[in-house]
Amino acid sequence: MSNVVAVNESVRVAFEQAMEAGRVVYFSAPCGFGKTATIDCVLAGWRVLRLDASDPAFELPADAGDGTWDVLVIDHIPDMLDDELQGLCALIRSLPEKRFVLESRSAVPGEMLSFQYAGLLTPIGTHDLMLDRQATAKVFEAYGVEPTTVELSNILAVSHGYPLGINILARRMAEGAPWRPETADLVRREIFSYYDEAVFRQFDKPTRRMLMKLAPFNEVEVELVVMVTGDNAAGEMLSRVLRKTSMFIQDRLGRYRFWPTFKSFLEWELYQCHSAEQVRDIFDRGGIYYELHEDYGNALACYSKSGNHRKISELLERNAELHPGAAHYSELERYYLELPDAEILASPALMQAMSMLCAIKTDYEGSERWYRALRDYGMALKRSDVARKEVRSRLAWLDIALPQRPVEALAETIPAVVKLMMNHDVELTPFSVTSNLPSIMNGGKDFSEWSRRDDVLYATLKRPVEVLLGRDGVGLPDAAVAESKFEKGEDVMTRLLSLMSRLTEIRRSGTPDIEFAVVGLLIRAQVAAGRPGDAREALASIKESFSERGLVRFGPTIAAMECRLALHVDDDATVEAWLAAEAPRDPLNVHVMKRYLYLTKAMAELATGDPRAALLTLAPLGRYVEQCHRHLDGISLSLLAAIAHRRLDDPAWRDDVARALDEACPYRFVRPVAQFGTAVLPLLDACGWDRDGKFLKRLVAAAREQAAYYPDFLEPRRDVVAPLSGAELQVLRLLCADKSNAEICAVLDIQLATVKTHVSKIFRKLGVNRRTEAKTKALKLHLV
Repeated sequence: MSNVVAVNESVRVAFEQAMEAGRVVYFSAPCGFGKTATIDCVLAGWRVLRLDASDPAFELPADAGDGTWDVLVIDHIPDMLDDELQGLCALIRSLPEKRFVLESRSAVPGEMLSFQYAGLLTPIGTHDLMLDRQATAKVFEAYGVEPTTVELSNILAVSHGYPLGINILARRMAEGAPWRPETADLVRREIFSYYDEAVFRQFDKPTRRMLMKLAPFNEVEVELVVMVTGDNAAGEMLSRVLRKTSMFIQDRLGRYRFWPTFKSFLEWELYQCHSAEQVRDIFDRGGIYYELHEDYGNALACYSKSGNHRKISELLERNAELHPGAAHYSELERYYLELPDAEILASPALMQAMSMLCAIKTDYEGSERWYRALRDYGMALKRSDVARKEVRSRLAWLDIALPQRPVEALAETIPAVVKLMMNHDVELTPFSVTSNLPSIMNGGKDFSEWSRRDDVLYATLKRPVEVLLGRDGVGLPDAAVAESKFEKGEDVMTRLLSLMSRLTEIRRSGTPDIEFAVVGLLIRAQVAAGRPGDAREALASIKESFSERGLVRFGPTIAAMECRLALHVDDDATVEAWLAAEAPRDPLNVHVMKRYLYLTKAMAELATGDPRAALLTLAPLGRYVEQCHRHLDGISLSLLAAIAHRRLDDPAWRDDVARALDEACPYRFVRPVAQFGTAVLPLLDACGWDRDGKFLKRLVAAAREQAAYYPDFLEPRRDVVAPLSGAELQVLRLLCADKSNAEICAVLDIQLATVKTHVSKIFRKLGVNRRTEAKTKALKLHLV
């Protein structure tokens, strides 16, 4: 298929640098990326010797020959035999004055990785060969087509710069076809036909069947391949495909995903060649694989596509047996909500799950409605009915676990439930003691009320709590009382040393949740003592330990903890990376299990100079904090809002501070206020709060200590010479969207001279000299 050649300038530059600094360039991409044409283009003017490893007469040159070539180009590298590949490596080493350009559909072979590690081999792959806007425009220009600016943007959005697709589309438009979705569909069909002939039919039938059956899955590994195909030899077929092509992208060791366009082609082939019943069987097999690996989200997705409703209900009931920190309510929410009410009302497990799910989504009316439905279900049962015990157990679990239930009643509820357990009247599923957070005092529930009488409650409830919680109770009472003392500003080092000595026991007989809470308290104490380096070491240690043990559910919280530590030591790169990749993104659909992440995001936004964004992040948490009596979260929420309002010159900051201090005062909580150090200190000095002067004095002293340790904590960066005006921000956003000055004129309906003035001022205020630098700086400062 003959195509117009257009080469990204970045590829040309990378090639020229490789020719100067190295000796080997390795082009690797699936078919349709114009590898051969690109090589011909960038090698214009060089003396070239071309060889094809797939040719039966292929033979490497014995030496440099008679000086007739400077560059040796070899196509179809995967077809080389092992001894030929070894010979090529020896040739590269023996001819340092020569250059080598290699072409393949697969990754760099292992025999040549040493050249890459030494900087002698430069790989040019799929992403490099995707055409950018300028190269795409050149293709259309060569076909005599001039798409509009909007059309070109849409074409790039649909094609992702895939050279073959752009060429086919340009040819069709040159033949008179207008740009519209139907045209894109025709292009896609033509690409699929080409794949079918040029790639797919080159495999034997068993391999083709395997590839089609893998098409529905986002990630592939050998066990899944065997499960889905039912063929124990499928792993060997997969290995051959990996060696011969680059249609797979390796995400991590042993796990691969299809290159997106080829995945679409294989899915198209799957539905062309298989009956609906056969496709359902493939998804059922995939569901079994994911179920065996306790990946309920992917398992349910597969069972949903196979129409296996029985398995969906079964998995949702099984998920309900997990505690909310381990249950996948967020990922499985839509499956619970899709269940018919009649089916939920027939299952105590599903009613319990729906009550907790609604609570997590801050739908407390819905939570109580499902609680009442479960209670009514139990009341309708006869005394002799064996289901009565299950219903009583699930109601007792909800009485303790539902976040909206006040913690004060637990002092009576827990001993009563323990008595029922001892009489074998109830059996409880695990609780979410910490909600995967590094805290017990502010974990599954807020135990501020217990902090008033922590020593008394420790003495009276220690044993009942350990019995009630089982493995989750190992170490919990001691960790909880230590944390209570810490929040009140007391020295807890002796208690911490005792807890650290029990970590082995907690790992062996307890749960990782309590281990995380203990280490979390240690990290907070180290930060409060001005030892962030020690805190980082402790966090790195538990991160590594949890990773080795496969405890991925703690990952998001650990990443947020790393961000908080980075904020204390002015590690901007870590903060920006977390904001860009891991911070929660949906402020309109708050998930209370992620509240630690929301608060961290607001802190990062304050540190990056965006108080309005911080307020937007905090806003959805207000109802949850109030409804669920979350005093500790409420203190943080109010103080972060106060800092944001103060920076916006909004007098509401005084009410925010007063609200936080009113919340902290009854419990004598010092740390939750003082932790904000420099950022909160001027607010405490000027707030005028007079409810308890002695307590305020303690807060100010503790905040001063933190300010001395971390003088720049949450202070906004001063990377902008002067604030940008509203008009300048509009221009900056369009500039970052790669709009030309003329296009900005058209969008904003202003004169070209005005645009140029705005751009000049933007450059000056950002301290940059060109558009690419402005875009990089704007992204760094979260201006766009």
